[in-house]
Amino acid sequence: MSPQPIPRYIERLALKLAMEEAERAEAANTLEGAQEIVDRLDAESEAAGFASVKEYIESVTTDRKGVSPPEGKNPTSAFWSHGTPHPEAPRNWTGENFLDNRYVAEAWALVQNNRSPGSARTLETTEGGQRLNEMHLFEDAVRQALGGDDQGFTYAWARECWGSISQTYAEASEGPVVVFSETAHTRSILYNRELPTLHANQGVGLDNIHFAYTAPREWPQEARNEIGADAVRAQVQVDDPTLPHYVDPVAYPAQDPVARRTAIDAECAAVAAERTERTEETQEAATAKGEEGLEARTPVLEAPKQIAEPTAALPVWQMGFKPTPVKIESVAAASPHDSAPPPPQPVLGKQVTDTGLG
Repeated sequence: MSPQPIPRYIERLALKLAMEEAERAEAANTLEGAQEIVDRLDAESEAAGFASVKEYIESVTTDRKGVSPPEGKNPTSAFWSHGTPHPEAPRNWTGENFLDNRYVAEAWALVQNNRSPGSARTLETTEGGQRLNEMHLFEDAVRQALGGDDQGFTYAWARECWGSISQTYAEASEGPVVVFSETAHTRSILYNRELPTLHANQGVGLDNIHFAYTAPREWPQEARNEIGADAVRAQVQVDDPTLPHYVDPVAYPAQDPVARRTAIDAECAAVAAERTERTEETQEAATAKGEEGLEARTPVLEAPKQIAEPTAALPVWQMGFKPTPVKIESVAAASPHDSAPPPPQPVLGKQVTDTGLG
């Protein structure tokens, strides 16, 4: 049986979470709301002994304690990227009604935790993720109140803060993880920070990266079967032929089966080698900083651990939602446009469209 679209109860809960967050962001993006956030950050920064608010905010993104599970808990960590248009979702920066996969992931985690407390989490539900989220650094009014572009509070800096804490969250994850996305876009935090870190994290590893959504339905079946495998989607990319590790799902069926499988294996091996090299370089840089008396980021690689069983049920869904039925009064009155549209295809959301840092 083919996997079903995202369940209706998850859809409704995700929409509720998205609307609530949109209201908080709107309030933050006012002069009064932004100043309230800056005043709070000033007080927190001073109390923590930081020389500047900027330094304090950046410290939140590398604080592993803030994104580590509570003592005695081993929740299944969720990651997300992209999203899908939805007529009831808040409008994004382009004016489109768009539901980020963040809220689908959060809805899934809430449902899992209701069934088994402490069994699932997302970055934004950790202590550190909540703190960063409440800063609303993507809102123009907040960054302007902090000092604006001239003081380094740029949109790119805000995205780097989220990239940094996302990497820290991936470093702190253990056991099977679930990715709420169909693919990893080359400009996304998922592709550039989270997946490489999870791959190198010996408490997770490549075999424990699971995609919540099946491969895109518009792909040919051969591509869905082979490129759509979790381990392949966690390494190659399908959106930019000018960049390394690109695979073309559309052209895939026309290639010789043995040759294309060999090519996929070679791409995955190349990705694994690059990630290993990058991890070793990160460790060397961290060690060098430590020797110089500077704060060093926790290395990604750790001692091998026993991989735990997932504590939450890992979803396997099609991307999209069941269309809402449209009542048709009569066959004669119905036009071809009266029938319910097919589930929308995913597009890129605010998190990955306007800079290369996503």
